[in-house]
Amino acid sequence: MRNSNILFSYPLNRRRGAVVVLVVASLVTLLMCAALAVDVGYICALTAEQQNNADAAALGGACELRVADTDVARDRALELLALNQVPQKYLSLDDQIIEFGWWDTVTQTFNEVDDLDDAFAVRVRAARNNANLFFAQVMGHHTTDVSRSAVALGSKPCGGIWGLEGIRFGSIQTDSFDSTEGTYGRATAGHQGNLCSGRGIEGDGSFLVDGDVMTGYGYQLLIDGISGQITGLTTSTIPEVTPPPYDFGSAAVINNNATIGLTDGGRLPWGRGTLNLSFGSRDNLTLGGGTYYFNSITLTGGAKITVTAPATFYVVGNISASGGSLLNSSQDPGDLSIISTGKEVKFGGGVDFYGSILAPLAEVTLSGNAEYFGALVGRVLTLNGNTTIHVDESLPLNQPWFEAPPPILVQ
Repeated sequence: MRNSNILFSYPLNRRRGAVVVLVVASLVTLLMCAALAVDVGYICALTAEQQNNADAAALGGACELRVADTDVARDRALELLALNQVPQKYLSLDDQIIEFGWWDTVTQTFNEVDDLDDAFAVRVRAARNNANLFFAQVMGHHTTDVSRSAVALGSKPCGGIWGLEGIRFGSIQTDSFDSTEGTYGRATAGHQGNLCSGRGIEGDGSFLVDGDVMTGYGYQLLIDGISGQITGLTTSTIPEVTPPPYDFGSAAVINNNATIGLTDGGRLPWGRGTLNLSFGSRDNLTLGGGTYYFNSITLTGGAKITVTAPATFYVVGNISASGGSLLNSSQDPGDLSIISTGKEVKFGGGVDFYGSILAPLAEVTLSGNAEYFGALVGRVLTLNGNTTIHVDESLPLNQPWFEAPPPILVQ
């Protein structure tokens, strides 16, 4: 019996040692599983918090961009980050990154800008660094860093190129400048070459719209082709769009029409009816500054009107200058204003145009290879050929007459 007890006691001791090893190994495995379940879940919760923080801060900053500068937008973004971080039991505003730029709708990428005045997009990187972990500390991982980012767009009110009831465009290019700060330069051009409409907008061809494209509420932007680029926001305006006011006042009786003489070719510039300005044959009519009142304007065969001083044209009827041109000798868009209540306005004579066109009842057609510097408002816009429009941000027509669209998250 003694020998028998010795034989059975040895395996039992070995089994007890094996159980201890298994228990220790199991505890390590359990701790790893706990770390995986608890700490990974905790990291996921922190990540969700940071995404919410980034979204709220980006939207808040973008909202301020519509009415204020980037300093105000940055302060608002930081304020919202602080409001969210305090209930989350930490406050680390120095770790957050707030950037301003523009959003490329084609590549879906955020791009910083040198001139913050051109910014309409806000990117916020919300971070929580050195957050303490729980069970993962057993494996040497004591803290973690979590960050998320968001991009929101906050365009200012649309101004510059307006088709109240629609826009159709082809291979056009648009951008902007401020004539009060100097002449246009491509290297210093702004990004407010906006296309705006109370209804739908249709694009085709190889175009570059350096600005926003805003349709009417409930209407669509339809693009045919893949070679176009819109650098700004594509969204809808408010439901009701009211055009800027136009008032001929006493222009019909108090004007400078009496100063209009013969053309350079010695011809009378009047067509049928005393107020129908009409001539052709590559002739030129030079006008000084002042106020002019016409029933219509018709330029054919390369005819040209040269304006030598600030002038305003009030035109009751149609304007047809597709075979001629209006030359503003100062090349300051603020020196020439054309206000028409006609049904049709056509430009395309191949000479660069500097000025503003307000024709809220007309179908306005621009064609040819001329460049247009200023502002444009029509009932319907048709922008053909290789038309280039440089919006002058300083002109009265560019001042908003409706509220800006709400900010949106794009990333």
